[in-house]
Amino acid sequence: MKKFLAFFMSVMLIFVLAACGGENSTEGGSSDGSGEKGNKETITLKVGHTLSDQSHYQEGLKRFKELLEEKSNGQFQVEIFPNGALGGEREMIEGLQIGSVDLVLTSTGPMSGFVPEITVVDLPFLFRNAEHAHKVLDGEIGQNLFAKLEEAQGLKGLAWWENGFRNVTNNVRPIEKPEDLKGLKIRTMENDIHMDSFKTMGADPTPMAFPELFPALQQGVVDGEENPVPVITSSRFYEVQKYLTMTRHFYNPSMLIISKSKFDSFPEDLQTALLEAAKEAGDYERQVVAKMDEEGIALLKEKGMEVIEEPNIEPFKEAVQPVYEKYSEQFGQDLIDSIINTK
Repeated sequence: MKKFLAFFMSVMLIFVLAACGGENSTEGGSSDGSGEKGNKETITLKVGHTLSDQSHYQEGLKRFKELLEEKSNGQFQVEIFPNGALGGEREMIEGLQIGSVDLVLTSTGPMSGFVPEITVVDLPFLFRNAEHAHKVLDGEIGQNLFAKLEEAQGLKGLAWWENGFRNVTNNVRPIEKPEDLKGLKIRTMENDIHMDSFKTMGADPTPMAFPELFPALQQGVVDGEENPVPVITSSRFYEVQKYLTMTRHFYNPSMLIISKSKFDSFPEDLQTALLEAAKEAGDYERQVVAKMDEEGIALLKEKGMEVIEEPNIEPFKEAVQPVYEKYSEQFGQDLIDSIINTK
């Protein structure tokens, strides 16, 4: 019995020592004396957008994935969901708020239902060119708009990206003056300014989620649509549209956004990685847009579209002046003037 008790106590002592030793070990690596694990947990981020897997959005997000995974030493892993796989833009923004989506690359179109102030950038013919738009959005004005998004909806803007300047396509007739739009059913985003602008020019604006647009054009539910050239080419709208007019009526910025609570849950070094990767990838995506815009017109002509490259824009500008009168009080004339006068 004494020998048995001695053996039993020896076995128990071995278990106790083993347990104590395990508390000081480092999972996946040797102990550095700090008590922290050598391997950090991998965080997977799902990012969604509504454009195709051949679009400038997809190219920009592929670059974002590379940059973020590199800057976080692999702690972040990014999964990209194109083609509206996670829903339309409005649905995905709502998904950010309930936690079903981690990141969304969205146009400003749906923002009229979330933070109306952001849609000031959607006023027709507001920006002279891309450089003017980048200067405004990357500066104080753009950051103030992001601050309103955070305050009102708990969403954090990581960086401004872009779709580019929007142009009109349709399947009925060439558009050379505002009167040519009269009676045409033109798909627009769910954006009050966009719809008011086309109403003022005589068209019948029809808001519709982007994933529904191609079949609607194919079936004649709408006569036309308006989008930047890279969207028209990557979405193959040349298969269901005959005419393109380079009106460049709206500049269409995009935003890479995340929920504020999600962003705040990350340590400071990962927050910095997110912000840096978003900005660098956004700059790259803008270059992709410029290249696709330049090459896209030739492609659309090759595919059989009739392209009016240099319409007289002045009648279109005059036609939408009532839109400025309507929204100047909402946005403040000072803000509109500060955008227009940015050098």
